[in-house]
Amino acid sequence: DPALALVRYTRAPMCNVTTGGGTEMGDGDEQFGGGDTDGDGLLACGPSNTTVPVPACIDGPPVLPLWRQARAAATDPWPTDWTLAYGYSCPEDAVPPMSEADFRRLPLAAPVLRLQPDRGWVLVNKETIVMTDPTAQTLRTDLLGYGIDVIATPTLYTYDFGDGHTLATTSPGNPYPDHDTFHRYENLATVTITLTTTWTGRYRVDGTTVWHDIPGTAQTTTTSTPFTIEERRARLVDDLCTDIPQPTDC
Repeated sequence: DPALALVRYTRAPMCNVTTGGGTEMGDGDEQFGGGDTDGDGLLACGPSNTTVPVPACIDGPPVLPLWRQARAAATDPWPTDWTLAYGYSCPEDAVPPMSEADFRRLPLAAPVLRLQPDRGWVLVNKETIVMTDPTAQTLRTDLLGYGIDVIATPTLYTYDFGDGHTLATTSPGNPYPDHDTFHRYENLATVTITLTTTWTGRYRVDGTTVWHDIPGTAQTTTTSTPFTIEERRARLVDDLCTDIPQPTDC
């Protein structure tokens, strides 16, 4: 019942003068600009000598400021003045913020880790080349009832080579002979390589055109199958090692 309300609101450019326009929310019997129509001592809500900055919005005209009145009891008269509760806002600012935790819950696909050579073994003291896919991912999600597009972009690649050495780079890598991401193993062993990809993101709420940066990052990991680090030596033999049966000194 509006007659029992202790707080009421209106949206209008300015308040506390006798001219202007706006719509009261909570009373129902008064349109601002018409003066004190219900005898409660309330002046119309309109232009004021107090300036409320008007922003330049991208996704439509700005939302009018919100004004507030309060009284201690339903039998008390409403005050003659309004208090600014919230200034102008833009439609694109009224979207729910997407947090780092929200970003990390998305099902990001870990990019493929590729090795060169990829044959189950590599040579000690020779370059083992690593590379991956730098493609951004587009995902759909829901946040507080809003449909959201998310674009995740890989920005950092960290390789753990399984021998105590790591490499952090912004390059996704290239195959031989233009390779720029590689490692030389110094000892014989069986190892795996783990790639940790760091992602940054931005999102856009359905019905808007503005993209917002997501604070923080997300990560995915990819691990290679185990492979051996081997030493291969050349030596002279009497016959061709391609002969059948193969010579014993091959």
